[in-house]
Parts: sequence; C-alpha cells; structure tokens
Amino acid sequence: MKILITGCSGYIGSSLSNYLNKTKKLFFLDKDFPKKFTKIKKNFFKCNLNNFKKTKAIIEKIKPDVIVHLAAKSTVNEKIKKSDYFSNNIIATKNLIKVMNNLNIRNIIFSSTAAVYDKSGKLLKENHRLKPISNYGKSKLLAEKEIIGNKKINFIILRFFNVAGSINKNLIGEFHDPETHLIPVSVFRALNNDSINIFGSNYKTTDGTCIRDYVHVKDICSAIKKSIYYIKKNRSLILNIGSGSGTSNKKVISSLSKIIRKKIETIFLNKRKGDQPILVCNIDKAKKSLNWKPKFSKIDNILKDEIKWSKFLTKNKLERKYLSVQK
Repeated sequence: MKILITGCSGYIGSSLSNYLNKTKKLFFLDKDFPKKFTKIKKNFFKCNLNNFKKTKAIIEKIKPDVIVHLAAKSTVNEKIKKSDYFSNNIIATKNLIKVMNNLNIRNIIFSSTAAVYDKSGKLLKENHRLKPISNYGKSKLLAEKEIIGNKKINFIILRFFNVAGSINKNLIGEFHDPETHLIPVSVFRALNNDSINIFGSNYKTTDGTCIRDYVHVKDICSAIKKSIYYIKKNRSLILNIGSGSGTSNKKVISSLSKIIRKKIETIFLNKRKGDQPILVCNIDKAKKSLNWKPKFSKIDNILKDEIKWSKFLTKNKLERKYLSVQK
C-alpha cells in the first residue's frame, strides 16, 4: 500500500512518520518543511492543501491507496482567528476530498478531536451529542461532515483526546511554536524551576480543575496503523481514541512533582473560554473494531517520556517557546 500523510511536520505527523519508518511506500505532505529532528528524508512534498491545483498534481503523482489526513490548525485558543481554523481545517479538507474524487482515491483516515462533543460528566461514546464550544471543535466537526457526506470514499474518523508524550526511538515529540498544552509546558517549566499556570480552579470536578483523557502519542500511532489495515475492508468508522480514564490538571502537576522530586509552584488563573470541565472517552468501540488498546497512556509514563523529550530539546539547544499561560 502507498500511504500519504498530510501534516507530516506536526507533532502527530512526525511521530507517525517515525513509528511507520519500516513502511516502504510512505509519502509526506505539509505546508512547512519537516523540523530538523524529524527523520523524514525522502518522498516529502511541500504544499498547502488550500492550493487545489498543486495538491492535485502531487497526489496524482503519488497515487496513494490511503491518505492519513493530519494537517490542521490544532490548538484550542479562542484568540486565534476563526477564519484560520476554517481555512486550515475545512477548506483544506474540502480540497483533499475533491482531489480524492477526481483521482478515484477511496480511503481516508481523518484526525478529529474530542472537542466536537457536548459537555458531559460521563464517559463519552461516539454517539454522544455533538456540540463543540470552541472554534477549533466547530471546524473539525464541519470537516467530519464533509468526509461523511461524500459517498465515494471510505473513512475512519479518529477522535483523539489529549495527545501527549514522545516516541523514544529517535526521540520525536511535541514542538509547537508557541507551546500551549499543559503537559509539555509544565514539564519544561518545572525542569527549569519555573511556576506553572492553570486555567480555572472552580470547575465542578473532584478538585476544581479540568479533567482530561491523556493518551500517549505511541498509542495514537498504533491506532492509526491499525486503521490503515482496517480500511482495506472498505468499511467506515468513527472511533474515540484515548486512555478511557481522566486526569485532573492538579493531578498532572502532583504526579510530575513526585517524578522529578521537586515542589512545583502552581498559579491558578481565570477560566478560559472554550474549555470544557471534563473530557474523557469510552474506548470500547476502538478496542473491538481495531483490536486496539492503549498500552502507554498511564499519566506517569506520559510524563516520564515528556521529560526525556524536554531534556533532548534543551541538550540540542532547540528553544521551546511558550505563552505565559497554557491549556
């Protein structure tokens, strides 16, 4: 099979490229060149999916059997222009689907998000009501509808929960500019004896802070790999991909403190618009359909791998930029 990965220069794309490095017919597409620590050395095409003509020419040359569509504006931040989400997440997906139809390419695996769901204190199943409150979630849901509404293609939509951690082999991890996610920012700041900021301390949760379902990027890569083989059966699926358990922001910090054996100063800030109190998923469908389960997603394991990655960045003088506040 020829596999094309869009968004190969991003966090999940870089990790997946490393994870599938023994796959012979692997191709990569991104609007940005791969970062210097990424092991992509061949079959890379630089292209913005909003450029339909160029996208079509590249994909026509590759003729992939399956497209893993990871390219997206993926940060939940209501300060980012709504138009940026819609351009990167909807128009790009529309163009990709149009190219697939024109070239008779039938299979797509799409990275969606937990942010498409309505809030709930229960484990979220795939049939839970869809009511995103962030522009990011809204744009991803509209992209899902573009895919589902096209009857010429087979799809697997993977709704990722909070992806974290790093790939140990060759070390690949999260490296956004700026970094906004709790775990990478917390690890970096704690290792540098800095305080950690958390949005909100009075949510209706066990300790007042947001609860999230953290899933290791290696488990994400495993789910995508299994999806590639599943989609050959010409079946379509929508699946939650997470750990199936929740961890509060306070718990993340306390676990990190124990691992590095250091007290961490925590500063609580006002709630941020677009954040839901609890996002934890039911993963029974993914377990049954893909014969998949999370093997690496215990919070301590995620944090330990993130510590290795953060130290690697520091050692190689790769500056980790981050905002004064994080998710």
